[in-house]
Amino acid sequence: MSMALDSAQFDALDIHPMRPESHSSRPGRPFVTIAIPTFNRADLLVDCLRSALAQTYSAFEVVVSDNASTDHTQEVLSRFTDRRLRVIRQDRNIGLLPNWNACLAAAKGDYFVCLSDDDRISRHFLERCIRVMDGRVDLPVVVGLSNIELASFDQVRPPRRSRILNTGIHDGRQILMEFFAGRITVTNCSVLARTELLRLNGGFQLRLPYTADVVSWAPLLLSGESGFINDTCATYRLHDRSASAGLGIERRIGEGREAGEIIAALADPQAASDRRPNSLHRECLKCFARRNLTVLLDHRKRNIPAWKVLLLAWKLRSCLRPVSIGVALRFAAMLLTPPAVTNGVRRMYRGAAAN
Repeated sequence: MSMALDSAQFDALDIHPMRPESHSSRPGRPFVTIAIPTFNRADLLVDCLRSALAQTYSAFEVVVSDNASTDHTQEVLSRFTDRRLRVIRQDRNIGLLPNWNACLAAAKGDYFVCLSDDDRISRHFLERCIRVMDGRVDLPVVVGLSNIELASFDQVRPPRRSRILNTGIHDGRQILMEFFAGRITVTNCSVLARTELLRLNGGFQLRLPYTADVVSWAPLLLSGESGFINDTCATYRLHDRSASAGLGIERRIGEGREAGEIIAALADPQAASDRRPNSLHRECLKCFARRNLTVLLDHRKRNIPAWKVLLLAWKLRSCLRPVSIGVALRFAAMLLTPPAVTNGVRRMYRGAAAN
């Protein structure tokens, strides 16, 4: 299944997925682009940008694409005089994913990190990635782990760490299996991907605003050996101001199923046709079905009556079917628990942790 975008989509934005003039790199020391697409988040952008510029690895650039912000983003950016920083300003708001693709088109790095303006990376992230590569500049991707910051509860959850894979180079399918099985926590900001491969795959797919990130990097793990860092490399911020939060719930769930089917088909093109999916194909579909259950639970936390969420789950049952009976029962139990109770438990947990 092809993941390539129609080139006309780039042409319409005057963005061409061609490699800019390359930065010279020493053997075994690739040049990296840290891309920060931003729009009207000046207050969050400061910490994000500081985390990017604080890298202990020296061969990198930071590219910020300001999507025609109307707040004080330009004022914030003007305070940074670091020569490693390049700022692109769009004349008009071109949309979330076109702005991501604008960053990819402008990147000079051999490798690419897409860092949303509300997320942060650890100062050793790039250094650890390059160390894991151990001179292998042909690796398609290096995957690290992410904290999850729950802004509404002022809580940071550490990542799930693999009990099977140590930091190093592994068959990418093994790393992908750990992700699908929910045994590691990976987000877009903790992934270092080969720029050329992202471009060959068409960049970030415009029709998938909710899942374009994982659809861009997960298939790279199917290319062969890949890097893995079994430790925290970034912090992903989850909050109501995120771009995906504004998408309708049915759109998000339907897109979750589509993303699962895309990656599953790439993992085993014959599985869907012969109805004998291999374990990677099966775990992929289960993974995205579980993600859809999480979307429904988040919907319930907005004080939506449980019966309405159950009706919605029944309506969208084809997107949830791959989950196991045990997962479905746990979902039902959590769904029937009043949001006030679950939120109270979270507050108690947060207070205990603070003490």
